[in-house]
Amino acid sequence: MNRRHAQSDINPEEEPLQPEQDQEQADQVADAPAGRDLATEYLEALQRERASFINYRRRAEQEKTETAQYATAGLVKKLLPVLDDFDRALAAIPEAERKGNKWVEGVELIARKLHNILEQEGVAPIDALGQPFDPSLHEAVAFEDNSEGGDHADTVSEVFSKGYMLGDRVIRPAMVKVSRG
Repeated sequence: MNRRHAQSDINPEEEPLQPEQDQEQADQVADAPAGRDLATEYLEALQRERASFINYRRRAEQEKTETAQYATAGLVKKLLPVLDDFDRALAAIPEAERKGNKWVEGVELIARKLHNILEQEGVAPIDALGQPFDPSLHEAVAFEDNSEGGDHADTVSEVFSKGYMLGDRVIRPAMVKVSRG
């Protein structure tokens, strides 16, 4: 009866495990955590590379923007003396000659267009007159004593040449006279 019972537990469709198969399954079970560790390691490496690529792409885009801005700054620096000449020429025209003079109106139109183009490119004049002296925005070329004093010890009292900024960067500081009090 023992023999019969023992035979009924054995499934005839299953082949008995050979010693090599036993060892192979044991190796697979033992390698499973190592395989998961390797997969985790690969996943982390992939995530690091992906983050590195995203940072590279962001840096490349920023460099491209800065390069375009520097190119614009170079052109604007060359155009500023022309803009200054237009402004001085228009300031020198007597008021009586401005009205009805088509030539003066044409020159004013050209100056306005030039100002508008520069404004569209992000160029803005530095407001200096009456402002506290700021060496990062202003270049002091003259000083005057002011015994009256004021809100600020050093104040811009006269602007000789306008300063301009491109975005948040000074492309030309304002040349000013500073009142010390």
